[in-house]
Amino acid sequence: MPTPRPAELPSDLLADFRQEAAEQFQRSEQLLIELERSPDDIERLRELFRNVHTLKGNLGYIGLNTLMPLPQAMEDVLACLRETRLSFDSLLGDILLLSLDHLKELIEQNLGGTPARLDQAQLNALSLALSALAAAPSARQTEIRRALLQQLDPNTHLPAPTPTSDAHTAELFKRFAIPLDADLLFFIELMRASERRSHYWQGRGLRQLELSLAINQLGGTPEQPAQLAAAVCLHDLGMAFLPLDMLHKEASFSREERQHMQSHPRLAYDLLIRLPSWDAAAEIALQHQEHADGSGYPAGLREAQTRPGALILHIVDTFDARTHERAHQTLSKRPLLRAILEINSLAGSQFSTHWVELFNRTLQQHPELAHR
Repeated sequence: MPTPRPAELPSDLLADFRQEAAEQFQRSEQLLIELERSPDDIERLRELFRNVHTLKGNLGYIGLNTLMPLPQAMEDVLACLRETRLSFDSLLGDILLLSLDHLKELIEQNLGGTPARLDQAQLNALSLALSALAAAPSARQTEIRRALLQQLDPNTHLPAPTPTSDAHTAELFKRFAIPLDADLLFFIELMRASERRSHYWQGRGLRQLELSLAINQLGGTPEQPAQLAAAVCLHDLGMAFLPLDMLHKEASFSREERQHMQSHPRLAYDLLIRLPSWDAAAEIALQHQEHADGSGYPAGLREAQTRPGALILHIVDTFDARTHERAHQTLSKRPLLRAILEINSLAGSQFSTHWVELFNRTLQQHPELAHR
């Protein structure tokens, strides 16, 4: 008996497939984010393998057999990971996330939705490339992973820095009704000077300013925009005084280095608290590394004890680091989705759930803020 086509299936069966697939995609993406933090977690790998296997089986059940080579190739990779013949890293995480994205698009297209980016020939080529990756020797893994990531996203590169012209800055402050007084002009110059300390920081100040102010505005403006702007400009000033080899270190910090790094919010606080009228900005800068669950620094404050501006800035600072500063290490042009997923996975622990929801809504309403 021939396998039914999706159009021939009862609507309730298709609805069940859509719902289950959406849950499997969401959980699989979440597991990939968690694996980046715990790459040797065999239970997460097993769950991810089961999810992809179930997706493949469900595709056959509703007659989308032509799509099955992609999840099968992903299974090949995941089987090698489970058997420790491959190691998980952020490059492979990006590849699998992009593959899931393409599979999601192809399913939607075959169910009558928006056309996918891949045609059948490209789907087959991607499936073969993933299978080849699974079979490749460890000595060639990095080379093949980078090439495959380039194939999946030919635009893989670091995003261009945001313009930092005076006109752009003036327009941003005008949009949020912030008077550009002498103090703020001084803070902006300090911000730009600190950005020159590391080429990975170029343009981040205005990116963080724009996103922080937009989230604050969507959340009802609990912080005065000028105070939040001052804090954003200066919150990482202390980082600029760390040794360059420490700033660019890819290995884990020693205990002494971590203590040194965790002292950086104090410099911005000490500067701002000495100036009249910037007490709120000083507190925001001091608290921007506090966690919602109290596990942050420097004081171990919980969400209720932390200023809204600090909760916002912590999210924005992490998002910018994931999508810009870290990208040079992984060749990752996938940091956007991965960063959003990572931040959402830490809502309620590292980040405020309330402000993560507003972060999501801000990017939905202003997607251009995610591509600065």
